[in-house]
Formats: sequence, C-alpha cells, structure tokens
Amino acid sequence: MPSYNQPKVLGDVLLVEVKAGWTKQNGLLSATAVFLAIGVVLAQKADGEFTPIDFAGAAPLNKAAAVLATNVDESATAQKAVFIKRGATVAKNELVWPEGATDEQIKTALAELEALGIVAQNAH
Repeated sequence: MPSYNQPKVLGDVLLVEVKAGWTKQNGLLSATAVFLAIGVVLAQKADGEFTPIDFAGAAPLNKAAAVLATNVDESATAQKAVFIKRGATVAKNELVWPEGATDEQIKTALAELEALGIVAQNAH
C-alpha cells in the first residue's frame, strides 16, 4: 500500500508567534531552481532578497537571517514570500538545512537566529 506524506504546514514549524504582523514579514525570495518548503533556513543578501543559507558561501550568504514561512515553487525570478523574521519559537527538528550541513554550522546558525529573537526548540 502506498504511503502518503502530508506536506508541511506553518504550524509544524512556527510554535509560538510573539505578535501576528510582527513575527512574520513579507519580502522577496531570490530565484530558485527547486521547490522550497516551509522551514528552510534563509540568509539575506546585500540587496535585501532572501535565499537559502549557503554555509560554503561568503557573508552574508552563510549567515542565518530568517526561516521560510510559505512553500515556494521554483522560479527564474525573485518572488514574494513570507518569512519568520523575529519574535518566534520554531521547531528545531522541522528546520530545513542545506545538504551536508555540519552540527557546528547548524549550531552557529541557530545562535544567529536566536540573536534575531527566533528560538529553536525540539517540538516532539
């Protein structure tokens, strides 16, 4: 019998929101060649667009700045999205990291998110 994997919803990642309209922020997500799911950890480029964190990249691409709060389809151009930017508790085990991310890189990124007021805790 085939199995069904339910898509992730915002409530899987965002456990506590300090204030609706303040915790989440609208903005632009850079062009992406792949579908991005809720929970992807993001960096913010110098031009203000968000992009998946790249631990092998140079600053600011290797610094955590937000968490994706909407599913985003692939796109050749930047597109509007919603981000968890501040004042939140997120499910650590639901965050999405780049393939090959080390424990040390994840620990550093979690500290960067915490400095923004985004605290990661294990949900279950």
